[in-house]
Amino acid sequence: MDFITTFTNKMDEYKPKFEITGLLARDDRIYPFGTDTKVLSTIFELLVRPFICEIADEHGLKIYEPEQQNYYPDFTLMKAKTDKAKIAIDVKTTYRDFRRDGTWRAKFTLGSFASFMRNETKNIAFPYSDYSKHYIIGFIYTRVTNVNDNYLYNLDNREKVPYSFKDVEWFVQEKYKIASDTPGSGNTENIGSITASSIDEFIKDTGPFANLGEKVFNDYWINFPRYRQREHGHFTNLHQYLSWRKRL
Repeated sequence: MDFITTFTNKMDEYKPKFEITGLLARDDRIYPFGTDTKVLSTIFELLVRPFICEIADEHGLKIYEPEQQNYYPDFTLMKAKTDKAKIAIDVKTTYRDFRRDGTWRAKFTLGSFASFMRNETKNIAFPYSDYSKHYIIGFIYTRVTNVNDNYLYNLDNREKVPYSFKDVEWFVQEKYKIASDTPGSGNTENIGSITASSIDEFIKDTGPFANLGEKVFNDYWINFPRYRQREHGHFTNLHQYLSWRKRL
């Protein structure tokens, strides 16, 4: 299955509007979401979940979602638990960082390089080697500032519930094709994505590993020095890595 095409077709079929403002309770009261990025990330994950479940049903696949927090991936598609060609799907969300000239930049964190990539059963639903594909479904949005989210709203007044985000764009791409050669931030052990100024840069797999291949991506991040070891590591960027590999 070509998951990128399949998921894109599913989104084209349903055309979700992303006009989501809050939680609806059984008493017809709406609780606004606010601007917490963790909450918004969960919203987008829940939004695509029915589409992924439908894709699994249409292709005779089982879907697994880990019960543990901070486990990779968000969704596993597979024929069975013994399947050695499982598909990993992670949903990532970020907001546009606007510059003074009106342009913007955006980047994602793509998961740990110090856990399951090195110990293939740590913080992962199934052994890392069981997965043949790793996909990112990414959402980029603009934050709405000065949101007055301190009130409850009745369902009849749902038009008055403030939006905490707008201008949502999305993409789906293989993880290694959008990965950068730098961590998500200086003091973490997460893989960073490319920094882009348009959604097309994620769609068109412009990352440094896109042409080098997934094996190089895996080898790079498996050997990338952990945070407290970087001063003594073999490399900290792709150019140094390629030189290090030639010397071995």
